[in-house]
Amino acid sequence: MQAREFLKGYVDLHVHAGPSIIPREIDAAEMALTADQAGYRAIVIKDHQYCTAPVAAVLQKHLPLRSGLQIFGGMAVNNSVGGWNAKAVDVAIGLGSRIIWMPTVSSENHIIKHSGHGLKFPAGKKLNVAEKPIVSIDGNGQLIAAAEEVLAVIAQHPQVVLATGHGTREEVNAIITRAHALGIKRILVNHPTYMIGATMEDMKYWASLGAFMEHSATVSVPTSKYYCLEPEGILETIREIGPEHTTIGSDYGQANNGNPADGVVEFFELLINNGISEEDLVQMTQTNPSLLLGI
Repeated sequence: MQAREFLKGYVDLHVHAGPSIIPREIDAAEMALTADQAGYRAIVIKDHQYCTAPVAAVLQKHLPLRSGLQIFGGMAVNNSVGGWNAKAVDVAIGLGSRIIWMPTVSSENHIIKHSGHGLKFPAGKKLNVAEKPIVSIDGNGQLIAAAEEVLAVIAQHPQVVLATGHGTREEVNAIITRAHALGIKRILVNHPTYMIGATMEDMKYWASLGAFMEHSATVSVPTSKYYCLEPEGILETIREIGPEHTTIGSDYGQANNGNPADGVVEFFELLINNGISEEDLVQMTQTNPSLLLGI
């Protein structure tokens, strides 16, 4: 089977599209129409600064979709929505958010890792208010109270996916451990080998608690402007952790970095050419993300 054929039924839990203060290759409507034409099952539109659930709902209602594509949105708990703001999370879920991301661009780890450490990240419009670094744990490695409040809200909504964002491996570990204790079943670890610094032991432990490891195409495809992860590391992680605990998100949508569908096809091709079976690719791109979204 050709790599592009795996777009039929694909569920992309992590695609960026405008409107956004970060320049995007396409807007959300264009992304939805692209996904519909390619035969995707579902997409989740992600933005770092605002809740995308209303955008997704309007597109779902009014676009002339042909394939049965389902469009979802979510919210990241960054400074632009008040950071660790339990009320904002409650409202976002009320608006239909299916994924709540822990801090991403406002995360202290994100800010540090993109300040002279060689990691590339698309620049947004210059704003007047600087990011106030957000942390998830205190000096003793314990989850802070405000983060606990946010997890408690998510725990009340079993349809919602908790995504771990851009924190350190210690922060991600604290979030997942507490989420599991609260009974949160849908947990997604965003690009654990990019920026997070997760070890194989970390990922095995998180998988044992029911979490899925999400690998991002945009940092794994050599033609991407944001390529920084060699294929060998991704392949080793997939084989060690297992396809049953893995998802593939495009994480594409950056301006001048190509159409997200084309980018993720390149990643599919890379995986197939390096021995990932068609069965395992279907599990990672269709079965597992569908399970997370409950579709």
